[in-house]
Amino acid sequence: MKHLNTPIMTDFKGMKKAVSGFLFMSLTLGMTLSAPQAFAADNTQKIGVVDYGRIFQMMPETKTADQSLQTMKNQSGAELAKQQSAFQQAVQAYQKSGKPNATKEKELRAQQENLQKSAMEKQRLLSQKEQELIAPIRQKIDATVASVAQKDGYGMIFDKSARVYGDAQSDITFKVLDQLKIK
Repeated sequence: MKHLNTPIMTDFKGMKKAVSGFLFMSLTLGMTLSAPQAFAADNTQKIGVVDYGRIFQMMPETKTADQSLQTMKNQSGAELAKQQSAFQQAVQAYQKSGKPNATKEKELRAQQENLQKSAMEKQRLLSQKEQELIAPIRQKIDATVASVAQKDGYGMIFDKSARVYGDAQSDITFKVLDQLKIK
């Protein structure tokens, strides 16, 4: 009798392993097939767009910054024009003299180099001033966009100019303008 029970027990253990393996495979396969839906449901993000350029142009701070930059450009331009005029007069005076003079030519080259350096320095200062004036405006817009996005449950906000397609409901530009109190 012991002899008869051994094959049955062996078959039962084998069957148990087979069923166990089948259940494991079924469970794994089921999880694999249902995972994309589960992940999609958990990772669905509300995506919006904002017309950053429009907001930037409508900010009162932008108009003030533009006026300040224009004043600085006008001053720089007037100074450069004065230097350019002085240089041109010196060149004309040298040409009228009709006499080659190595010392005078060296002075004129130095004056021309100084004029070019001055122009580059003024351009650098203008760019630096522009960055100083624009940075706080951008920070204010960014903070407001983030605030509106968080309040309305957006996971991502893109600039409207980068959008290929989107419905009007995804555009938060007017909400940002309202929060900034810009009409």
